[in-house]
Amino acid sequence: MLNSKKILAVAETSYIIRKGLVYALSQFPLVAKVVELREHEDLAYQLNLLKPDALLINPMLLGNGLKQDIKTQLKLDKDVAVIALVYNLIDEQFYRSYDGIIKINDSESKIEEILSNCLNEPTANSEQEELSDREKDILVSIVKGMSNKEVADFHNISIHTVITHRRNIGRKLGIHSVSGLTVYAILNKFVDIKEITL
Repeated sequence: MLNSKKILAVAETSYIIRKGLVYALSQFPLVAKVVELREHEDLAYQLNLLKPDALLINPMLLGNGLKQDIKTQLKLDKDVAVIALVYNLIDEQFYRSYDGIIKINDSESKIEEILSNCLNEPTANSEQEELSDREKDILVSIVKGMSNKEVADFHNISIHTVITHRRNIGRKLGIHSVSGLTVYAILNKFVDIKEITL
């Protein structure tokens, strides 16, 4: 059984990564609230007001400090998990001072596992329905920017069938926006970020 839901803070300069991560994290059963920390100059003050259970932060914002130095610098309680958001591999020693590491290409389930481990919470059994192979194909077409007509033509199905698939995908995932579906598809490696048209 899960304990009380957790409050997370995300400190990241990249708008798209921050927004995507905030959305993905907010879908996890153990998360009550995810707050974006946009102003990085006064992190300690913001964190003191928020009192999060975990801080997910780009290590480049903090420099080369040990975990205890980071927690002291940001005036965090010792039980607040500090998780590094990593884009590329640098010296593994650098990341030893963090409670966990989330890499840019980690899947949704991997992120949830890391978060659960850092917060000492059991991973919730997902009650989310599994997408069929056809629905995954339709999802990929949608996030690549195809219209309903283009999806229908590409998969040789009717527009009505495309709309039905879209409705089923939204119901199963609990995601009803193209941007949300895009984040889901990237996190679950259905599509590479390079394949998406902006």
